[in-house]
Amino acid sequence: MDGVRINDVAGLDRLGVDKQAAVETITRAYAHQIYIDGFFNADPHPGEQSLAKMLLAAAEMGLVLKLDMPEEAMEITNFFFRRSLPAEESVLLQMDSDLCLQLRAALLRHQIPLEPVQAQISSQQHHSLFDRSRLDYLTRILEENDEELLLQLPQQQQTSYQVLLRELTECLSPNSCASSSLSMDTASPPHFPSRTSTVSFHSLLMDCARAVAANNSTKVNELVREIRTLASHQSRPVEKAALYFTNALVARLAGCGARMYAAMHQNVTRMQSISIRMNLPSLRATERFANQMILDACRGAKRVHIVDYGILYGDQWPSLIKALSERAEGPPLFKITGIDFPSLVNLEKTGNRLVDYAESCGMHLEFHSIATAAWESAQPRYHLFSELLFVNCQLRMRHIREDGIIDSPRKLFFEKILSFKPVMFFQSVVHADIGSPFFIHRFDGAWRSFLARLESFEETMKLGLIDQSQLDFMDKFIEKCAMGVIACDGQNRVERISSYKTWDRLARKGQFGQLPVSKRALEMVMSVWSGHENFTYGMDENWLLLGWKDAVLNALSVWEPIEKLPRFKHQ
Repeated sequence: MDGVRINDVAGLDRLGVDKQAAVETITRAYAHQIYIDGFFNADPHPGEQSLAKMLLAAAEMGLVLKLDMPEEAMEITNFFFRRSLPAEESVLLQMDSDLCLQLRAALLRHQIPLEPVQAQISSQQHHSLFDRSRLDYLTRILEENDEELLLQLPQQQQTSYQVLLRELTECLSPNSCASSSLSMDTASPPHFPSRTSTVSFHSLLMDCARAVAANNSTKVNELVREIRTLASHQSRPVEKAALYFTNALVARLAGCGARMYAAMHQNVTRMQSISIRMNLPSLRATERFANQMILDACRGAKRVHIVDYGILYGDQWPSLIKALSERAEGPPLFKITGIDFPSLVNLEKTGNRLVDYAESCGMHLEFHSIATAAWESAQPRYHLFSELLFVNCQLRMRHIREDGIIDSPRKLFFEKILSFKPVMFFQSVVHADIGSPFFIHRFDGAWRSFLARLESFEETMKLGLIDQSQLDFMDKFIEKCAMGVIACDGQNRVERISSYKTWDRLARKGQFGQLPVSKRALEMVMSVWSGHENFTYGMDENWLLLGWKDAVLNALSVWEPIEKLPRFKHQ
């Protein structure tokens, strides 16, 4: 192909090329590849420094990277956007030639092979192993007849998210008739013979996501109608997921993701939330893991303190309270500091319930509450040298914001925990490969993760561990999470699910070292994470991975500060 090199100024002048327009065109093309497609040419000529100049030009034009990218990618792009200036040619010439390989490696999905759980336990056996003290505690809450458990938004704010969705879809295709609108109530759907027989929801959804990213409402309208037609009146997990993701794309295009997420958050009562916590294996596995490790670690201890981030209803602790009350050496002085969002739960009532339960077991419990959404700044009261301190966060790390670089809430969160010098820090996380700064990559990772969860929930119902109403609740939960991940950005994005590798890196940078999983804790997890060959598990270093088929769902781990303070002897 004839032409001139981009750095041949004389040649460009001879051809009458507008150099400024050329730079802007090239820059915008690369910006689209990087920010929209997430796939870009990693070897532009002449020389890698040209790519750097294009990235710098993108920064000057006001294009900025989102702040929810993986930390390694942030460090690489930070080299361009924060440390370099166009005039600093010497800096650009010193760049490593494998820069793009580093960036790509930082964004690659990390997968660990999972294996089926060997010990199969039937539904009846599962219930015989179920922790009766925890079941009794949750049953007491449901029997309270507390009006707060039934509260939703005030009547004037109770706008159903289905109504909101219809409003959004009507705005997207205002000239469409009722039968061809994007409403989920389409009566006479059109026929799409080319795709109906061998439909690939994933392919259709990826096309739709790209159209949303390009703000192509016409294309979105066409694809949304097709997806909803093919998925309508179906009950398989893949059809449910297709509808949930389609709705989220519509909300993202309309810029109403935050409003939709808020409406969906209020669509279920707290009583439904408590009911599902009774039997769901993912919750039971993570809680048994931490409780067994704590019970083993505090043998002989006179004073035990647990700081629980995301305590919610406190239903993790009755089984531990019961076990501590039955120790041969007698129960310890036990204290729990519960931290959670004030919008989610009344911590005073949670504390009262736990105190009452402890008293019914003949044990004294001291409870302190901290109601705040800024977990990184919460300051519990503790006695460093006179009590065994455990820090616990079960499947709620995803709600800690990650915006900012120097003062990232996640970075501050680990610094705060390190200052406590706990004996153990339990970090059990929801895993998904959706930490990419690129929307298309995030969408793809969310699809794979949430589809696996919907399939696992359906299998859980078939095993008799949850009923149909509880399955419906979990479906709504996934629908809400999909809306939060796909349609919300910035401060409005509450669901910030990350790979367990991201949390591993943050913990190690926060000066924590990982502890091995005890044999007894593993046995406790396996006692509930079984019943079907597709419930899988694996180990990555000392991370215990729980999965469905080949997808990692949750990851469990326990940590300690690298620099330990001299500990007292149990007294």
